[in-house]
Amino acid sequence: MISLVVASVLATFFALISVVLWLKLKKANAIHKLQVDLSEAGILASGLAHEIRNPLNSIKINIQLLQEDLEDSLQDDQAKGDFRETIRLVTYEIGRLNELMTNFLTYARPTELKRESMDLNHFLNDLIQFLKKQATEKGVELDITLPETPVLIDGDARRLRQALMNILINDIQILPEQGRIQVALKRVRDLAVIRVEDNGPGMTEEFMREIFVAFRSQRRGGTGLGLSIANKFIEAHGGGIKVESSVGKGTVFSIILPLRVVEI
Repeated sequence: MISLVVASVLATFFALISVVLWLKLKKANAIHKLQVDLSEAGILASGLAHEIRNPLNSIKINIQLLQEDLEDSLQDDQAKGDFRETIRLVTYEIGRLNELMTNFLTYARPTELKRESMDLNHFLNDLIQFLKKQATEKGVELDITLPETPVLIDGDARRLRQALMNILINDIQILPEQGRIQVALKRVRDLAVIRVEDNGPGMTEEFMREIFVAFRSQRRGGTGLGLSIANKFIEAHGGGIKVESSVGKGTVFSIILPLRVVEI
């Protein structure tokens, strides 16, 4: 009798194991298919961007040649001014389309990280020094506070630089003259937290819920992909971005990254 019960329990156990394995296999196949689909989407995006960029660059070159050929032939100062403004607008829109293609490619391709040990102190200090000129030209104050000891993570410096650049440049462009951005780095248990706080116009709760959705932009002329890409790269590092904001009271981005695990 006992052996029948044991056999029944074992049969049930192995049946459950079979179901779990089948579900895991199904999930693994679904993940593999998704990865293949994303890879194919990235290849398609690359081809599409290439096909669009070539004629764009050709148009830009021909616009420049047209300007050289025609500008001197215009006698009227008003006509010359109108012509230059038209050329400027066309060149600007070509630049925007090229930027959109670059961002679209980055967003569409699967994220591959080349991790290495890096100190966020040095990384952030270099980044802020690089952006200070752009902030000053806009009339925006950009400051940073760093801890005295190294904050080590395993990260892809190039991807993290682009993520932080996207957030900070977006901030600089949105802020009015005499705006202020304060960047601070600290450790919270086993996490590194990069806090980016501004005194800008803030945002509504509705927009904040969609801030990382592709092609949503608070900035006039923005592609709406910069923050989506930033979020994608931070999540690929096992981190996340928390946003706090209210209209008229500024915005705080908290970029959270896991600290480097030190083996003892």
